Amino acid sequence: MRRTTTRKASAIAVVAALAVGLTACSATSSASSSGNDYGTLTAGTLKIGTLSDAKPYAYTENGKLTGFEVDMATAIAKHMDLKPVFVQQEFSTLLPAVAAGSLDVAAASTSVTAERKKSVDFSDTYFIGYISIITPSGSSITKKASSLKGKRLGLMQGTLEDQYAQDHFPGVQIVRYPDNNAAKAAMQAGSIDAVFLDYPIAQDFVDQDSSIQMPINIELPEYPVAMSMHKDKPKLKQGINKAIKEIISSGEWLEIEKKYYPDAPVPDQFQPTGK
Repeated sequence: MRRTTTRKASAIAVVAALAVGLTACSATSSASSSGNDYGTLTAGTLKIGTLSDAKPYAYTENGKLTGFEVDMATAIAKHMDLKPVFVQQEFSTLLPAVAAGSLDVAAASTSVTAERKKSVDFSDTYFIGYISIITPSGSSITKKASSLKGKRLGLMQGTLEDQYAQDHFPGVQIVRYPDNNAAKAAMQAGSIDAVFLDYPIAQDFVDQDSSIQMPINIELPEYPVAMSMHKDKPKLKQGINKAIKEIISSGEWLEIEKKYYPDAPVPDQFQPTGK
């Protein structure tokens, strides 16, 4: 009897040990899973909506998707231990897709506005845009906005620049064009004195033509750029914000930014801290 009891006891002990081990493994696995569970559409991936023809934000070059937004979204996914999967769509469809839950996020140089916040949530800011004034070389327009007074300023109709010029440039004659190329051509023909447009496009014009200069750059902190996501994704938002903070503090953000905007001024909030 004693021997039989001992064998039973040993068997029970082995079973108990296995049960404890399985429970411990299960708990560890569960903890690990919950720690990395951001509520993405597919486990382990981040489905990112972006553009394909918006240089330098997101564009296809030599068959490869690239751009500031693409590199930034890739870095964010990496910091979250997720695989980035890009879906290229028209800009107008991105926020509705995020709101409908068919995309995890959208990365398309999207400015945060009160209207957009009604349908989607946004991450912390990772870019602040600039709008710029270009002029012919030798122009009397200087870094001071007051030097625009009395000038003919060309811009694309219905843009942010259109409204900004009306609100901030008194005494300026606004001349509206269907696109930036038409405005630039008018300036070079002498019909207007300057063109008001997005900084990246302005920089591209300056880089391509030595007869053009860019005396004025205006920071737009009231229109910060962020990643959009579904309103009901708090873990995803928390993970993205943590990644953005790490990318900025380490100097990785600055490397990405200078790759696409080599001459752009850098706001203090995006300077690396090493913390």
